[in-house]
Amino acid sequence: MVEKSKQEDLVNDIESLQLAQNERIFMKASKLFVKKWSKTELNFIEYFQNEWLTTHNAWYEGVGHFTPSTNNALEATNNVIKKENTLRERLPVSRFKVLAFEIVEKWSKCYERGLKQYNYKQIISLELWTSGYQWVKSNKSILSTECDNLVQYYIPAGNETKITNGEIDVVKKMKWYSFDQYKKKAFNIWSVTLPVDKLKWLEGVCNCPAFFKKFMCKHVVGMAIRLNYCKPPPAAKNIKIGEKRRRGRPAKSKKALLMQ
Repeated sequence: MVEKSKQEDLVNDIESLQLAQNERIFMKASKLFVKKWSKTELNFIEYFQNEWLTTHNAWYEGVGHFTPSTNNALEATNNVIKKENTLRERLPVSRFKVLAFEIVEKWSKCYERGLKQYNYKQIISLELWTSGYQWVKSNKSILSTECDNLVQYYIPAGNETKITNGEIDVVKKMKWYSFDQYKKKAFNIWSVTLPVDKLKWLEGVCNCPAFFKKFMCKHVVGMAIRLNYCKPPPAAKNIKIGEKRRRGRPAKSKKALLMQ
């Protein structure tokens, strides 16, 4: 349907469209996407408009704030059921119905007895503390506005270190007139909103893709560190700026007189 030489560019554009942060952005970006590709791939665009912009149009990142973007949790639960309960056997419907009630009862009792607990607040991993701390050390210039009990911080994305009010205005008013402009300008500034009350910084939000997927990101953590709302653990400072933390626990100190 699409020429092989153009497939990679088309997929990249669809991925950029999927990152739309709200309905207004998605609607405008969709029109620009259609305008760009209808010139060369009319058959595909007719299909895409009917199937993914009309019939099924709730697939962009910002369609449901604070709702899962993936089915990873469901797949993990599915794996537990197969591994611990059905033992990967194919059961008759009648037997599986009985087993399903037993599984739900067991899970309920685990929560009731406190063997498993719900998390009502975000838990910041050491990896996120590290990336947040390193982000602070990048010394980016930040502009802010305060409204009621919230402060909105505008942060340059990527390797940029400075932003202007004009660039913020472009993002807020969606001043892009082609899909390529959308890709370039819609993601060069992130917006972090934090409560004025520093004790509630975990309730902060960001419009970057990482936050939409995990409900927390290095920008929120980094702003909280920068504003002295919190302090990162010492282990978060052990990684050189620009390096990523390896998986697993941090290495423990060796015995005295041994080089590490």
